[in-house]
Amino acid sequence: MNMLVIFPLTRLVTLFMVCSYVQSSLSSTGDINWWCNQTPNPKPCTYHMNHLSESSTMLSREEFLTMAQCIAMDRVTSELGRIKLLEPKLLNNAERSAWSNCLQFYHLTVKSLTKILDVNRGSTTAEIQIWLSGASTNIRTCHDGFFDVKVTTNIYPLVISNNVTELITNCLAVNKVLFDEEKGTNLQELSQSFSANKSVSQNANCVVAQDGSGDYKTITEALQASTRRPDVSQRFVIQVKQGTYAEYPVVTDQMQNVMIVGEGMDNTIVTGNAKGATLIDSATFKVYGEGFVAQDITFENTAGPSAGQEIALFSQSDQSAFYRCRFKGYQDTLLASMNRQFYRECEIYGTVDYIFGNAAVVFQKCLIYAGTVTTAQGRTDPNSPTGTVIQNCRIVSGPELPAGPSPAYLGRPWFDYSLVVVMQSFLDNVVNPAGWLEWPGAGQGRYSTLYYAEFNNNGPGSGTNARVKWPGYHIITDASQVQQYSVANFIAGNSWLPATGVPFDSGI
Repeated sequence: MNMLVIFPLTRLVTLFMVCSYVQSSLSSTGDINWWCNQTPNPKPCTYHMNHLSESSTMLSREEFLTMAQCIAMDRVTSELGRIKLLEPKLLNNAERSAWSNCLQFYHLTVKSLTKILDVNRGSTTAEIQIWLSGASTNIRTCHDGFFDVKVTTNIYPLVISNNVTELITNCLAVNKVLFDEEKGTNLQELSQSFSANKSVSQNANCVVAQDGSGDYKTITEALQASTRRPDVSQRFVIQVKQGTYAEYPVVTDQMQNVMIVGEGMDNTIVTGNAKGATLIDSATFKVYGEGFVAQDITFENTAGPSAGQEIALFSQSDQSAFYRCRFKGYQDTLLASMNRQFYRECEIYGTVDYIFGNAAVVFQKCLIYAGTVTTAQGRTDPNSPTGTVIQNCRIVSGPELPAGPSPAYLGRPWFDYSLVVVMQSFLDNVVNPAGWLEWPGAGQGRYSTLYYAEFNNNGPGSGTNARVKWPGYHIITDASQVQQYSVANFIAGNSWLPATGVPFDSGI
């Protein structure tokens, strides 16, 4: 599927003017070399900055950040063009699949950076931080695809561009200072409960029914119809009648503010058994468009344990919500890849690492059927505002749980800065007393840089006396220490969740 992002000429002109203004006004305000030395990657910073201005140029933090973002955009755009030209060198379908996905993720990175540089959006530092984190995740996902299909010796060395990742990492570090200042003044402690707004989902724009009684027979057709509306800022509601839909729908980045409403988890099912070339290719349902909402529907991948890592849902939709949905799979069931996501009263089945990715995501009042390892959070940068929060959920024995005493773990650290918080949840006796599991081959440093925390859990598996003794594991007893992981603070839910119609509790 062609996922290329096409930007309006006026948008590109605006970006050019922003970057040109910063470059032409540099002499007015601190030192490029000094600023670059404050970043995690000073060498590429200095190299690219000094190609645009004298090293003695003085900048404020905000000016330096804008200039760094412009340089990141320039490098990503350049790399995208270079990767396109690699097509004649592809040797087989597996490599083509990885290459095609890589192009898509580079296009999505351009789109994220475009939002950041759009002065007309009035974006907050929190939004910029989450989009920068998403841009970095996209580049990593591009690289991971080549390892998924085991083709790392032909074009993969030509695809790698450490400068792109390093330049985005620098932007994350610089914006983090501004983000922390803003967050410190805006931390919300008041807890509110918001009820479901049924009117949001009742007014369907179209109906999908397999028997022909609706407007379309497939979800894919209905999604295509959503692109023909004149105003994408308005919610487009697709009602999906009872049935099992064996298809692989994709909510593209052009399909914004789409809502899919089924007739119950037991009645409306989207199913697939793809054994994709890359991990992303295996997903039954993929979501890229921001503002996506799903309700009363099941997403499943039935490929089985012999297929390895196969995904039921892949989502990188910003400000997305899933309400009363079921996710069924084996290894890697639910990939919450990036951006801000919320799951309420859902059911999640899997075996190993079945909730994973690098989104800022909150699971609230969900039923999690334990496999061997529940979470594998993918945070690679200490400045990323991402992590997995499990709040007021139930973790109980799942159908695929191996025999034996307490065989389940809450998570294992996929990357060095993995962040998971489990709070106010019921943990059944299937949870191992150690609580958390090591990642095979990870260095000991990872267990200092990760952040795993438990707060006010209950149930026979919630005891913390025998938990791991890692420096990065925390037993929290003070509610003020977990306020930053509430829906209101961690994903800014109060600002966007009410419009979805999905109920939520904003605080602790």
